[in-house]
Amino acid sequence: MGKQLKAKIGSRQGIPLQVILVVPFVLQIFAAVGLTGYLSIRNGQRAINDLAVQLQRSVSNRINQHLDDFIFTGRQIAQLNAKAIELKALNPEDLDLLGRYFWQQMQVYNLGYINLVSESGNFIGVGRFERNSPVTIDILSPQRFGNNDVYIYQVNSQGEPATLDLVNKTFDFKQEPWYQQTVEQKKPIWNLFQWIDPPYHLSLAATYPIYDANDRLKYISWTELRTWEISSFLRQLSVSTSGRTFILERNGLLVGSSADEEPYRLVNNKPQRLRGTESRDPLIQASVQYMQQQFQDLSQIKSQQQLEFWQNGQRQFLQVTPWSDAWGLDWLVVVAVPEADFMGQIQDNTRITIWLCLIALGTATLLGIYTSRWIAQPIARLNVASRAIAAGELDLVVQPDHVREFEELAHSFNQMAQQLRDSFRALESANHELEQTNADLENRVHQRTLELSEALRDLQQTQAQLIQTEKMSSLGQMVAGVAHEINNPVNFIHGNLNHAKSYVEELLTTLSLYQKHYAHPATEIQQYAEEIDLAFLMQDAPQMLESMQEGTRRIREIVTTLRNFSRLDEAETKQVDLNQGIDSTLLILKYRFKAKHEIPEIRLVKHYANLPLTECYAGQINQVFMNILTNALDAIDQRNSQMTLQEVQQNPGQVTISTELDKTQQVIVRISDNGMGIPESIKGKLFDPFFTTKPVGKGTGLGLSICYQIVVGQHGGKLDYISTPGVGTEFIIAIPLVAVVQ
Repeated sequence: MGKQLKAKIGSRQGIPLQVILVVPFVLQIFAAVGLTGYLSIRNGQRAINDLAVQLQRSVSNRINQHLDDFIFTGRQIAQLNAKAIELKALNPEDLDLLGRYFWQQMQVYNLGYINLVSESGNFIGVGRFERNSPVTIDILSPQRFGNNDVYIYQVNSQGEPATLDLVNKTFDFKQEPWYQQTVEQKKPIWNLFQWIDPPYHLSLAATYPIYDANDRLKYISWTELRTWEISSFLRQLSVSTSGRTFILERNGLLVGSSADEEPYRLVNNKPQRLRGTESRDPLIQASVQYMQQQFQDLSQIKSQQQLEFWQNGQRQFLQVTPWSDAWGLDWLVVVAVPEADFMGQIQDNTRITIWLCLIALGTATLLGIYTSRWIAQPIARLNVASRAIAAGELDLVVQPDHVREFEELAHSFNQMAQQLRDSFRALESANHELEQTNADLENRVHQRTLELSEALRDLQQTQAQLIQTEKMSSLGQMVAGVAHEINNPVNFIHGNLNHAKSYVEELLTTLSLYQKHYAHPATEIQQYAEEIDLAFLMQDAPQMLESMQEGTRRIREIVTTLRNFSRLDEAETKQVDLNQGIDSTLLILKYRFKAKHEIPEIRLVKHYANLPLTECYAGQINQVFMNILTNALDAIDQRNSQMTLQEVQQNPGQVTISTELDKTQQVIVRISDNGMGIPESIKGKLFDPFFTTKPVGKGTGLGLSICYQIVVGQHGGKLDYISTPGVGTEFIIAIPLVAVVQ
């Protein structure tokens, strides 16, 4: 019989225990490591995309703002001069007066050229031909000079023609494209034209026609902007290492770019406008080609476009934003950023992440194999012994292992074998003893179950305490670290502001004495004082320093409050001001009280009594305030989500905090809200560990259990509440003035 049973046991086939232990463990580690690496790479890529989009939008907005200001200036000056002539504030026939007036405008505005032409043939203009050349006055007057030559004069400091510099022979402005287009359209327009003579500028002219009462053209007010100003601004923008910004007309011609090239090229010594596809910059050229492939006609682009394309195996981010002007300009603002400009650090981090994942996977695999072998070998010995006993070899003894549980199991196994031997010898005579033994075994199992249940509850409470303590410790360390890092530079600034204020006052006093004893300074000093508005500067500087002092004082108060909240749990109790602890906690939760969209802010009502210092664990008491206030704010948010906007506005959320000292020398803190209240069905479980009514991911159910242990268990106080469903909840915290440590 024993041999047959042994044969049956030996013939069974199955999966070895070591494989069962190793394979799932390795698969879990592999899945965790693989998922971690994948999420790291994907999040890095997503961060790159978000960063590129944000950068492009920021740069595009700055370009649009600059174009608005730059173009508006040219358009405004042309219109202002025209209106001044229409209102007879300027005499269009007094060329000398117009020259001085235009010269004054050139000193104030960043323009290339200002002029006025008349149907009678007069031409008066003020401007500069090169970027850094002096301003000249150009006059064409057949009546004055008897010819159609343009006389170009150097200007003195009063804006008057001083010396004749150059004469341009036989200039007929009526043959110019800007003049003909203005006459044809009979309205203010922009003209973008290329100079055909050196220095080959690409200019943008705002022309404003002036008609008499009979609708006859009399004059054209003209303001010229040089597109080099646009290119200079684009080159100053910080996009990325090799990113490019440029502006296109709808026909694909370049207006300006951040590349080191002009928007024209010389063909047979004649300037020719440059198309985006002809740019010498590879990124600009590739970007325009891709835009033309995506949009057969660039005029189809009506809204901002976020595009991507590949160039030489690298991805390029492309943003195209339409920009237009009231006088007819219709351009495209393009920001191109290579992904490689952002990928350097990301790729290094990715390689490090992959290597760390592989090392963690290899280490975990080796540990799994070693651990499984360590676990499987004693079990294998027990398996051999159990087979032997099943085969009838009852004299076999299992050697104990070094692991406590396996040692106990080996002893139990040997005892079981001994009992089996005794049982087989006295089976018939000891049937009633066997029944008694079974009863005793059940009692032992039941008693052991009770002991394990009690141990499990103790473990849960300990785990809850550890989790919450670690959370508050981390929060305290973070807040303390931030407060410390802010405190040093703020103290430095605050300490030096007094000296700065004293120095500024002494400088202003010295300046006032100069103004008193030297009432008529040099013209350059007087002009500069008017330009910077010296009187306002002298008045505003002390006020600005006082504002800075007030700001640093407020920052120091906030830092002090954060440091008070961040007290970590010390081994000893301390005497603290509980009102200050509540305020420190409210500072951390201040953002939760603010208005969200159309939902009004949550009101905060405080009724503080003049409390004596209370001996307690400050960090733990702050933790209690944090948990209860957070639950109150969550209850108000839940209530708001179940009410209409009008109902919330009529009855906004409110948190009320009051403190007092009762007759038993206990500090009573009451925190109430007008949230959803606590249902009757869960009031008995409120302080149980891990009990929560919040959805998964919104809370662990540790807060009130920990609060109860801190207030009652560690301070000998009381924690109670009063709640009415649909009305609100009030928590009452009672803390003795002198801690009663349990």
